[in-house]
Amino acid sequence: MTNEKEDTQYIKVAKRVIELCKRSGLAAYTNQFSNHIYTTYQHITLLCLRQYERKGYERFIKDLPDKSLFIEFLKLNSLPHFTALQKFAERIKQTLLDLVLAMALARTGIKKIVGGVDGTGNKPNRASTYYVHRLECFQRKNKKAKRGRPKKRRAVRRFIKTFPFVELRTQIPIAVGFSRRNGNESPYFKPVARKAMKCGKPFKYIPLHKGYDAEYVHEFIHDEMHAESIIPARNKEVPVWRTKGKYRKQMKRGYSKKKYHQRSKNETVNYVVDALMGEEVYALDWRMQNKELLFRYLMYAAYRFDKIKSFFCLFFRIFEEIFQKKQLFTDIHFYVAKGFYGADHVLLYSSSNRTISFSSKSPYEISRIWRTSSRLMIRCFASFGIVNSSPSLTAMSFSPRIICPVPFITLQNSSLLW
Repeated sequence: MTNEKEDTQYIKVAKRVIELCKRSGLAAYTNQFSNHIYTTYQHITLLCLRQYERKGYERFIKDLPDKSLFIEFLKLNSLPHFTALQKFAERIKQTLLDLVLAMALARTGIKKIVGGVDGTGNKPNRASTYYVHRLECFQRKNKKAKRGRPKKRRAVRRFIKTFPFVELRTQIPIAVGFSRRNGNESPYFKPVARKAMKCGKPFKYIPLHKGYDAEYVHEFIHDEMHAESIIPARNKEVPVWRTKGKYRKQMKRGYSKKKYHQRSKNETVNYVVDALMGEEVYALDWRMQNKELLFRYLMYAAYRFDKIKSFFCLFFRIFEEIFQKKQLFTDIHFYVAKGFYGADHVLLYSSSNRTISFSSKSPYEISRIWRTSSRLMIRCFASFGIVNSSPSLTAMSFSPRIICPVPFITLQNSSLLW
């Protein structure tokens, strides 16, 4: 039997997948004349979980009765036949799955997207047809009588190249593109970026590697995405006056290295997805291969959201214990912006007079004290402020992004945040 902890992890992921399906406007049933036994949300959740467990359809359904809590959460009165999942995967459109994945940034606290694209390879589970064709050539008995290639040739099964568009600060994918060809990656940026633009949030800057160095990529990012493009120009030995393109010349003159190296998180996402769910694709048809990879990235987006939420919960509990042990606060109130799991704006406030006194003219002193407690706290929170008992010290002096009219939730205990 599967332990309760694993079932709870599956339930957390299932809640997120169902939420993304509802946010995208996906109907509970694909057709009004369907038998209404299983909903679309149940099918998508099961197909995502199948990718996480790396199992075939039949084996996945056979092992499903062990997860009693998960079945109870999905409200499955009876287990579906494995062909039901296969037929649903063939029936659902890829554009609908793209819309579901585009909603992955909901309730993360991200206002402007820092995105990036980096291609990665996935291999089919079967042997290449070209490899099989060459074996047939060498295994023929009468080589002299039948010289050359056989008349009937099989199509070459190409490898799968995937282009995930990732929000780099949260490492959550919001769009995926596919290709079966070798060569330059820059032509595949526009289709993937247009899918990512359906999430409805503005973009801040897009760091990409040299493979996307093309003037039309810069123009698309600036004109249509309204963001800053950071793509190092190739051929450093060529002077600026001989470089073609307005934005490519700007890259030759210089760019922010700190912003550019955010793109390395693309490779982190590619590695983690391959480590969790493998790099092999079991489907044979190219349409089914694309959908299988979409289910895989949708599963990872839900998995990553749960990790981020648990990460911030842990830090709230740690800081509550730190302050209580040092007796710096008599009672701590956590003010968190309503609806933000990423805790983009956090205020620490003590109603008593026993508070830490900071200089209102030195915000660096605050960051230094917080950095001694935890360096990760500064990196994870986009902005924060600390309110002192002094009337001259306000949150606006430390974090101008915090707006007072935003509704806040007051909680006495940090463990009740989520």
